Amino acid sequence: MLLDAFGFAPGEMVAAVGGGGKTSLLFRLALEAQGRGIPVVVTTTVRFTQPAGLPMPPVVTAEPGELAARAASALSEYGAATLISGRGERGRMLGFAPGAVDLLAGQDRLVLVEADGSAHRPFKAPAAHEPVIPAAATAVVVCVGAAVLGQPLDARWVHRPELAGPLAGLRPGAPVDAEAAARVLLHPAGGRKGVPAGARLCALVNTPGAPTAASIALAERLQAGGYVRVVVATAHAGIVHEVRQGGVVSAPAADYR
Repeated sequence: MLLDAFGFAPGEMVAAVGGGGKTSLLFRLALEAQGRGIPVVVTTTVRFTQPAGLPMPPVVTAEPGELAARAASALSEYGAATLISGRGERGRMLGFAPGAVDLLAGQDRLVLVEADGSAHRPFKAPAAHEPVIPAAATAVVVCVGAAVLGQPLDARWVHRPELAGPLAGLRPGAPVDAEAAARVLLHPAGGRKGVPAGARLCALVNTPGAPTAASIALAERLQAGGYVRVVVATAHAGIVHEVRQGGVVSAPAADYR
């Protein structure tokens, strides 16, 4: 299970940032938490759309000033909630300022926050206003879709390629290999940007199926570069292929499925 792979537990606030897999990761984590009877809140500081094929905890709309009270009421009634401030164009769910989300933290619950956007691209570099991570986050998961590996650095595959290119050391149109992707995700202006002091830095290498040599190579580089836990997984299906932590590599196991 992804909960076990990342080691998330009640009392934590987890922010997902970066490219492909954020929304699938959060709703899969929520589903696993519900299955274990863990109170769980999903919300956003940006906006998100429910991934097809994954259930969503009951949607509760709240004003920022009543967010904490609405969360407590929803958890008491349902045990889980998707908290939003409203709906925007194309039905996308709108979120809250990070200071309001900070108030959701509690020892009795797991709080999951989508804190970045990537325009449905598997890979990105953040703009000046991104990511939008709550200060109360105890862990940040930087997501990257392995589908970008081997693809050209352009807008078809990369959100904000004009920002990612200089961080990766690539010219426009050059193939994005594991080394180049790792340079972006390890850079202070890339994957490390905005991570609160004391928050655990984790990564999801999100694969459409069995991991390739390139996706494993990317995970290796991220672990060597200081990510405390790197999970190679198919997030939408909740399938974990590999977990890297503290120099140790865990192969797929029943505990991770």
